[in-house]
Amino acid sequence: MKVSYPHMGYLNIPVNNMFNNLGIEVIETPPITKKTIELGSFYSPEGVCLPYKINIGNFLESIERGADTLINVCGAGKCRLGFYNAVQKIELEKRKNLTFYNIDTNNLFRSLYSFLRESVPHVSRLEIVKSIAMAVQTLKALDAVSSAKNLYGARLDNPEEIIKIYSSALKDFTECRSFNDINKTKKEAVELIEKVGKQSKRKPARIGLIGEFYILLEPYVNHMIEEVLIKQGIEVKKFVYTGDWAYSNTLLSSLGLYNEEKEYLDQAKPYMNYHVGGDGLKSVGSALWCARNNFDGIIHVYPFGCMPEVVAQYALKNLVNDYNMPLLSLSIDEHSSDVGIMTRIEAFADCIKRKNS
Repeated sequence: MKVSYPHMGYLNIPVNNMFNNLGIEVIETPPITKKTIELGSFYSPEGVCLPYKINIGNFLESIERGADTLINVCGAGKCRLGFYNAVQKIELEKRKNLTFYNIDTNNLFRSLYSFLRESVPHVSRLEIVKSIAMAVQTLKALDAVSSAKNLYGARLDNPEEIIKIYSSALKDFTECRSFNDINKTKKEAVELIEKVGKQSKRKPARIGLIGEFYILLEPYVNHMIEEVLIKQGIEVKKFVYTGDWAYSNTLLSSLGLYNEEKEYLDQAKPYMNYHVGGDGLKSVGSALWCARNNFDGIIHVYPFGCMPEVVAQYALKNLVNDYNMPLLSLSIDEHSSDVGIMTRIEAFADCIKRKNS
């Protein structure tokens, strides 16, 4: 069995560590490139969203490298993500005899545990649970380092210094083999970022970054928006993190201590009073939190044609009008150019900074 799965931000670091620790051979998905998007778009239905196209492009490149077992997620309520696995299976089985596993996001821990038990039956249940816990812990550690980068990077005249520390930390996490390794790597990286960042007394403008899960978490797809804003002297507050999501939907959810829909429904009222699928409710709730905490602007990023985010956009327009808050909406597909997206982000950042000066 040679396992592969779609690429999304730094998710590959803990997942690869988990599989390798359990003795599962991984065919690592190549980093996303223009070729990935072109390949995925060619073999995808015309009207499907960009994350689907990139996912199938990832799979096709992994199959070329020898992968025979593909893992994807499903079960995201009213989002088309719930149908990815069925449609992709039909297309990909035309090329090779493949095994497909679907991780149900509505039962994340149970679904992942079942896959691992089936894949490595000789490994003890305790070892499997430990490996899952380490993967979640690594994701949360990566989230913490990323948050520190976004907080302190904008305070420096040379933000590349902190971005470099962050990039180095990502490599260090690939070598973590224990909970102590994870905590030590996180502590060292965050402390170093804080030490460098606190040298400046600058108070940058703050922007809330909201939108669809995949687009926010994959830097190649969102045109490196976090680093672009940091280099513009803008502090970024992101509301979607893989580690927080995984922790909430494994441990907390299994103990009955977390209900994502209820949490964000409470936050989004009165601008949205029902779940619209995907991350739409979360986008509105996060934007309202920003408005009530005196943020300087909001950037809403989502795939072209994503219905949950399109519905959320109507609520967001009412919200920003009531709070007199600048909003930039970026709809991204395979035709989006770096120049066009970059120009809009930089212009928005300039307007925010001018307003605060």
